Amino acid sequence: MRLPLIFAALLAASPAAAQNVAPVPQLPPEVASGQIVDQLQPVLQALSRAVLNLPVGELEAAVENRPVTSRDRSKTVKDATGMSEREFDREIAASTGTLKAGTQAVARSWPVISRALDQVGQELDRAVANLPSPAYPKR
Repeated sequence: MRLPLIFAALLAASPAAAQNVAPVPQLPPEVASGQIVDQLQPVLQALSRAVLNLPVGELEAAVENRPVTSRDRSKTVKDATGMSEREFDREIAASTGTLKAGTQAVARSWPVISRALDQVGQELDRAVANLPSPAYPKR
């Protein structure tokens, strides 16, 4: 009686059974090493300049329910926040180390995250499969 159970356990633990498990996708090496942060720093600086130069005065006047003045038409995010492009660039440079550490932590955790997301997908598939059909007649 126990012999078939032992054979079943051995078959389940065989390399052939292990091959059915899908490999965990790996993150690109530039993400895993944090190199992507260095590559994106110029992009973030250009984006920050664009955001700082966005006009917001007319929007501010509309929110405050007052007529738009000529000063409102020239007011930008930079004027409203008092932050210069240099300050923004310094903050981006100062946060580079933290961003690298964060991307490396995600890279180390990626196998667990990937398996958890796969499991969520499977559970959602099961839940959707158990939903009643809208075409099923109601009593």
